[in-house]
Amino acid sequence: YHICYTNGIYIYRDTLHYCYLRPFSLSIHRPLDFSPHLASPRSHLPHYSDFYLISLNVTLYTPAHSVAEAPAMALTMFSPRRCCPLHCNSRGSPVILCLAGVQSSKAKDAKRSIPRTERTSRPGSLPVFEKVTSLSVSSSTSPAGISPALPAVPLELELQGLSPLDAQKRLTERVKAARTVQDFAAIIAAGGRLIDAICLVAILSSLPRAVQLSAVPVVTMAASQPVVPAGLPQPSPLPAGNAVGAAAAAAAPVAILAGGAGTQRSTLQLSDQETRELAGLVSGLGALVRVRLREFDSNGLVTVTVGLAKLSSYVPVEPAVFRTILTHLEPRLPGLATKALANLMWALATAGVQPCGSWLSGFYTSLERQLESFSGSDLANLMWGLAKLDLMPEVWLMDQLLASCLAQLRRSHNVADGATLLTCLARYYCAYNYRLGDEALAAFLGAMQPGLRAGAPGDLVAVVHSVVCMSHMPGRGFMLDLYAVLKDRLTCEPTLSYADFSRLLWSLSRVDCTPPRSWLREFVEVSAPKLAYLRPRALSELVWALACWDAKPSARFLDEYFRASRRRLSDYPPAQIVDTLSALAKLGCHAPAPWLGEMLTSFCASLPEARAHELVSLLESVVAVTDDRQWLAAPPQRAALQLLADTAASRFDAFDACSHARLVLALARANCCPGAAWLSEQQASLASAWSAEGGQSGGGMPAGIDTATAAGLREAYSQWEVELEPVLAAELEGRA
Repeated sequence: YHICYTNGIYIYRDTLHYCYLRPFSLSIHRPLDFSPHLASPRSHLPHYSDFYLISLNVTLYTPAHSVAEAPAMALTMFSPRRCCPLHCNSRGSPVILCLAGVQSSKAKDAKRSIPRTERTSRPGSLPVFEKVTSLSVSSSTSPAGISPALPAVPLELELQGLSPLDAQKRLTERVKAARTVQDFAAIIAAGGRLIDAICLVAILSSLPRAVQLSAVPVVTMAASQPVVPAGLPQPSPLPAGNAVGAAAAAAAPVAILAGGAGTQRSTLQLSDQETRELAGLVSGLGALVRVRLREFDSNGLVTVTVGLAKLSSYVPVEPAVFRTILTHLEPRLPGLATKALANLMWALATAGVQPCGSWLSGFYTSLERQLESFSGSDLANLMWGLAKLDLMPEVWLMDQLLASCLAQLRRSHNVADGATLLTCLARYYCAYNYRLGDEALAAFLGAMQPGLRAGAPGDLVAVVHSVVCMSHMPGRGFMLDLYAVLKDRLTCEPTLSYADFSRLLWSLSRVDCTPPRSWLREFVEVSAPKLAYLRPRALSELVWALACWDAKPSARFLDEYFRASRRRLSDYPPAQIVDTLSALAKLGCHAPAPWLGEMLTSFCASLPEARAHELVSLLESVVAVTDDRQWLAAPPQRAALQLLADTAASRFDAFDACSHARLVLALARANCCPGAAWLSEQQASLASAWSAEGGQSGGGMPAGIDTATAAGLREAYSQWEVELEPVLAAELEGRA
C-alpha cells in the first residue's frame, strides 16, 4: 500500500517514513527505532494540500519486524476540534487510504471494507471523513528514553503556496513565538522581502529581549575621575536607560542609575560569534526598515527606533538608519503622544544620534503643547535623553518642564524618577551653569521624602550625590530620614553596591548634617567586611568621611583597613594618597611604617601628576601619622622627603604665603633641611608672596598666617642656621 499523510507520517512499501510538511509530535507505547528513515527522500510523495482520514484501523510495519512480528502499539490523533484514537493491531490488514481533495471511488470501497463492529465502535460524533491537521499525544504517555517531538517544519516550506498576505500573517505569528536570536534569524532569512512593516515592528519589539537573555554579565572597569574638593560641583554620571518595547505604542523606558566613574560596572556582552551573527541580522533589519519606511505609522516608527537603539548597545547600528527614520518622523511629530515623544528622545540618546535643529524645534513645539499630559516616568526618560545628548531647551521651556516634573513627583513620590531628574539637573549645572534655586531643590527632596524607604539603593545615593554636586545642603529632616533608610540598606538586601558605597561616602562627607552616633557605630561595623573589595577611591573616601564625622574607628578596623589598602597602593593616584593621609592625621591615627613607606613611594612614583598643594599636604600628613622618628630619619625616607621638597621648589610660583609657611614647618618637624640654595629660593618667593598678599590686606598678615605661624617660621630658619632675606626678616620681626 502507498499511504500518504500530510501531517508528517506516511507508509510507503511497508516502511514508515517522515516528511517535512506540518509540525506534529508522535508518542509510541512500545519502543520503535525510526531514525534510519528520518532522512528519507520526499521525491515520491505527492504534493497534496488536503488529505482526509477514512478509516480508524491501521497497521504500521517497520524494517525490523515482519508482519507476524509487528508489535502492538497505539497512536492518538488530535485535530483542532476533537481527538480520534487509532488502534493499531499487529494482525490487522492496512486499510487507510488518503485521498486528495475529494472522495474517490477507491475511498468509497475502502469505507465499505470496514467491518460493522469497528464502525459501531467509533464515536458517533466523529464523521467518517475527518480532516487531520496534527498527530500528537500527551508527553506523559511517552515511555522513558523516547522523544515525543520530531523536528519542526522549516518555515520556508510553510510559506510555500501561501498568498503574500497569508505569508505575512504566518511570519508575524512565528515572530510572536520566537524566543532566541536564532529563531529571529530563521524568520528573517525565510521571510525576506515578505516581511512587512507590522512584522518588523514585532521583530524589533521582541528581538532586544532575546538578545538580552543571550548576553552574559561582564564586569568592566571605568576610568577614574579626579576627586573634587568640597564645595565644588562634581560631574555626575548619567543613568543608563532601559526601555521596554511595545508593538504599537513603544512602551516606556525606565531610566536606572549606573555606577560612578572609577568603579566596576556590570555590563551584558555577547560572545564574538553571537556578536557577528547579530551584526549581520541588524544590518539586514536596517535594510528592511528602509524598504518599508513609508508603510509605518507614527507609533511604528517610534517602536522601530527604540528597538534599534536597544540593539545598538550590543552591535553598531548605522546612524544613517536613524536619520532616515527621523526625516520621516519630522512631519508627524505634532501627532505623537507623550509616551512616544519620551521614548523617541530616550532612543536617540541611547544610540548617540544628535537630531538637527529643525527637527528639535518641531519636537520642542510638540513637547510644549502636551507638557501637562506627561507621566512622571515619561518626564524622567525625556529629561535623561535631553541631558545625555547635552540638549537644553530654552530656559522658559526648561522651567515649565521642571515644574511639571515637580508636580508629578509630588503625586507619585517616586524616588527613581526623582533621582533621574536630579542627576540630569546636576549635569546641566556643570555644563550650562543652569541651577534651580535652593527652595526648588528642597521642594524636589520634600516630594521624594515619603517614598525614600521604597527607593532602590542606587537611587538613594544618586539623590544626595546630585544635590551635593549642585552645592545644595539638604535639610536635617530629610537627612535623618535618609540615614534611617541607608542603615537598612547597609545590612539588608538589596544592599549598596561598591560603586554606590563610594559615591555615598563622597556625598555624606560634604553634607552639614552629621549622622547620629549610633548610625556611625553600625556604619563602621558594616564597612569592615567591604574593605577588601573597595577600590582605592572608595577606601580614601571612607576614611575621609570618618574624619569629617570625627568618628575615630577601632584598632581592629584600622588594621583591616591598612591590610586592604596596602594591596592596592600601586593603584592610588596622588590626590587619594593625600586625602587618605590627611584624614588619618585629622583622626589622630598612626600608620604602620611599612604601609606608610609604600604609600610615600607610590606618591613619589607619580610626582608629575601631583599638584602644588598636594605636595605640602603630603609632607604635613606624613610627619603627623608616623610614630617612629627613627624610621623617618632613615636614608630612604630622607631621600623621598628631599625629592618632595625639590619638586615643590619647581612650583614656587604657584605657592601663596600660607603654602610656603606650611611647607617650611613640615620640613622642620621632619628634621629635614632642604639645603642653602633651596632655602634662599624659598625665602625670596615667600617674601614676594607676603608683600603682595599683605598689601591687599592693608598691610596686615597674609591669609592663613597668624602670630604663631610667624614665630614657627623664625624658629625653623634659626634651627637651620639660615640668614633671613631682609624683606622677610623685617616682616617676621614685625609680627613678633
